[in-house]
Amino acid sequence: MRQSSTQRIRILPLVFLVVLSGLGLSSAVSVCLTEPEISGGIFPSDISLLVLGWLGGTTSTNAIGEISTSLNVLSVALRILAIVTGVLVISGLAARWTNRQSWQAETALELRRFVTVFVAGAIWWCVWLVGEVVPGPVSVFAAGVAPMWLALTSAVFVWTLCERLFTAFVYRNSAVLSFRWAVGFLAVCSILWVCVSYWMNAALYQQLFIPHGDSAMYEEHLWNVWHGKGFRSYLDQGLFLGEHIQVIHLLLLPLHILWPSHLLLELCESVALASCTIPLFLMTRRYTQSHWAAAFMGVAWLSCFPMHFLDIAIDQKTFRPIVLGLPFLFWLIEFSERQQFGRAVVCLLLALSAKEDIALITFPLTVVLAFRASRRGPCQSEPESRAWPLVVMSIGSLIYLVVVVLVVIPAFRDGDVVHYSRYFGDLGNTPGDLIRTAVSQPGKVISQAFGVRTLLYSIVFLAPLVFLPIRRPFMLSAGVATFGMLSLLQFGSAADLPPVPYHHFHAPLLPVLFWAAAASLGPRKNAEAKTGLYQQFKNATGFGGALSAGQQASLVLTCCIGTSVVGSLMPCGATFWSAKSDFGYRRLYLPDDPEQLERAQMASEVVRLIPLTARVASTDFIHTRLTHCERSYDYSKYLRAVNNYQPGVPGDTEYIVIDTRHRYSEFRDASTVPELVESDEWELLPDSTNGAFLILKRR
Repeated sequence: MRQSSTQRIRILPLVFLVVLSGLGLSSAVSVCLTEPEISGGIFPSDISLLVLGWLGGTTSTNAIGEISTSLNVLSVALRILAIVTGVLVISGLAARWTNRQSWQAETALELRRFVTVFVAGAIWWCVWLVGEVVPGPVSVFAAGVAPMWLALTSAVFVWTLCERLFTAFVYRNSAVLSFRWAVGFLAVCSILWVCVSYWMNAALYQQLFIPHGDSAMYEEHLWNVWHGKGFRSYLDQGLFLGEHIQVIHLLLLPLHILWPSHLLLELCESVALASCTIPLFLMTRRYTQSHWAAAFMGVAWLSCFPMHFLDIAIDQKTFRPIVLGLPFLFWLIEFSERQQFGRAVVCLLLALSAKEDIALITFPLTVVLAFRASRRGPCQSEPESRAWPLVVMSIGSLIYLVVVVLVVIPAFRDGDVVHYSRYFGDLGNTPGDLIRTAVSQPGKVISQAFGVRTLLYSIVFLAPLVFLPIRRPFMLSAGVATFGMLSLLQFGSAADLPPVPYHHFHAPLLPVLFWAAAASLGPRKNAEAKTGLYQQFKNATGFGGALSAGQQASLVLTCCIGTSVVGSLMPCGATFWSAKSDFGYRRLYLPDDPEQLERAQMASEVVRLIPLTARVASTDFIHTRLTHCERSYDYSKYLRAVNNYQPGVPGDTEYIVIDTRHRYSEFRDASTVPELVESDEWELLPDSTNGAFLILKRR
């Protein structure tokens, strides 16, 4: 009885702290959902109003139609505390029913976790208050980090609610948690992900939402290669090797001959991304000796929203050959740690064939792997570790990067520098300019590399993984070069946020992050002997060394899912279900706009009217259906080398196809088409598409 009283005395202060910290968290949630500049970055407006209603908020509309919202802090706090109380009661009863240790001790542990989550969440509120008093970088940071903060706090809260129930009923049941069940769980999730991913890509293709440039042009490469036209797209003059040394998609040629469609590339990309779960499963199991931790990490990869933008970018570019190299990056790490260097070299070469940018990862990555091999890490099984093959691979990666960027690509561009050296804005437009700026004005480079923007993007990459990779800083250093490049990107002014992680530039970084996260799972070696302040702090918060690898992996999975709710455009994201967002399923995948549906249906009519032997220029989107013609030029105001940087179309063009209904269309009818207004060389064919497309033919 005395012990029971002691436990009650210990629990009462924790209950008080839960209530107090819960009020702070509720205040932060209220700010996030009612401040327009913050709530707009978390959810689309209709989803935000729905969440607001669930939490007891109210809305009002003024005379000019503006909507204002309000959310009472006490209303949020009561809902949070009611959920906490209910779960504590249910899990306490479950603990007694399963004859585990006293429910008082477990309740105290769980209360400490809730206090930690609530305090961590309330810290953002303090940062926001400081930003309100002293506007500047602090306010920019508070607004920018709000979506990830809210998602991460909610995810850890949900995990804390569910972990005890999961442990009580499932986790200790070895029959349920067999190897076959873990592999089956991962396999089902991977197959489901491939199906959803392919459906979304196919829907975008059918609705004419996939652009030709940097997406469907890669299917044109395959068609032109096996029809004797060279490794090229007719967007620009010359071979594609003047853009990138990116040839991995040529491996799909045998399949493309059987199924000559852009959808083949989309399916292969979806399968490639899902297949990354296999090496990730293997390496996680090596580090943790837990097949369920490995399965959870595999599903976490499928749920990680920065990976989702590799499949469908924010501008609906759906295929990038660099994605096909990601499985080989994962396998490179796995084979290198197993010291199967022959297979590792093959994976290295295949990864480098996906894009020369990958050398920015493989060079430092193989250095890190070589150092770990020389130290004979715990996951290496050979009696004598060998580092020299990894050193050779590292030197080869560096030489490859330098030669490709400074010699090979310029050779295919008639001596001009690589085009993406212009992506760094005022830091320079050539590799030489970038080096000179770094040497002569290091402060300029440092201020951009270590600004608020860089901090925000580091949080975007690390938050889904619960910041676990930080526990392995040496392994994480393999991604420093790529992350540094990402932080220096400028598309517009230096103040603009770079397109990370909403495009594809961050692709090679993700395998390193998940590798470091997998190696960080579970208690550290000799953690039970640590008595320092850090270890005492972890134990006091309830997130200390008691967490097994499986529990930590389930936390990573929960946080990947939680951050995807605010960050992803796939069905796991709130944006997908929004009726107001431009990225909602009703706008892109299952549109209900009659004009859009008619436009998509009329694409087949355009293909019927243009013979395969023709040389045709077309606007974007419909361009993706005309790449099998003799030549398929771009019709836009963008001056291209294929037309000697002159406006108009190349002189051998026989047809012009104009999409009048796509989002960027400059022409809604024939009255403004220059070829019809300024010349009599062209005639307008009779309209058989109900105005969706204009088809011009040279007389």
